[in-house]
Amino acid sequence: MLERAKQLLQPSARSAVPPFIVMDVMAAAARLEAQGRRIIHMEVGQPAAGAPATAIAAARTALSSGRLGYTEALGIASLRRRIARAYAEWHGLDVDPVRIVVTTGSSGGFILAFLAAFEAGDRVAMALPGYPPYRHILTALGCEPVGIETDASTRWSMTGEALIARHRLSPLKGVVVGSPANPSGTMTTAPALAELIRCAEDAGIIVISDEIYHGLDYAFAAECAARISPNVIIVNSFSKYFCMTGWRVGWMVVPPSLVRAEIRRSAGPLFLITR
Repeated sequence: MLERAKQLLQPSARSAVPPFIVMDVMAAAARLEAQGRRIIHMEVGQPAAGAPATAIAAARTALSSGRLGYTEALGIASLRRRIARAYAEWHGLDVDPVRIVVTTGSSGGFILAFLAAFEAGDRVAMALPGYPPYRHILTALGCEPVGIETDASTRWSMTGEALIARHRLSPLKGVVVGSPANPSGTMTTAPALAELIRCAEDAGIIVISDEIYHGLDYAFAAECAARISPNVIIVNSFSKYFCMTGWRVGWMVVPPSLVRAEIRRSAGPLFLITR
């Protein structure tokens, strides 16, 4: 019976993705700290400050109310309205709250975005070096991640020219971009991002913009992809700029055509959560 159970509980082939080594390093550091060792943490993007006092106060109020129930699939309406208003304040954009999807961190957002935009077998490009879970999530969903090497000549950013060159070799369905980028920290200028998005959309390639590090910029302000095209899927989170990593709250801005797909996807469980 035990042998039979072992056979039934074998992991699926699509779960055989490489480990996110950062999490292994963090676990090893925690074990050393439990032994009394002093550890300087440089393995995860963990803000040094705590969550805003207003967020903590609101959480206390919600917990003391005695009722935390289900929300609608896209998230609490008042939160979605406030996020939409932030786009007006930050970027001068009029974003309909219907297009805002609250997620379980940005990783939950990427799972939903990939499920809504891609079919199994679709090829999705990303810059190398790049954030490993992009590849891991896509692989687990049956998609094919396609790395496009970058170097100092393009400031470690993907260019529209490089994207189209890879697309001509074998068609791409999507591309993931990030500015500021992880792990390089490089930023894409507004004209360069606009050119990349133009090239992608002209070729029928769906653009997903990782904007989790927006606000953590110094040379110039990061450009929001929604200012360039309403068809880009944007993923963001309260984790970094708002110093709320453990709260596991993120959001997406999706094109109107994908809102219904996100309602269906958001009702299900989310895994692979790291950000």
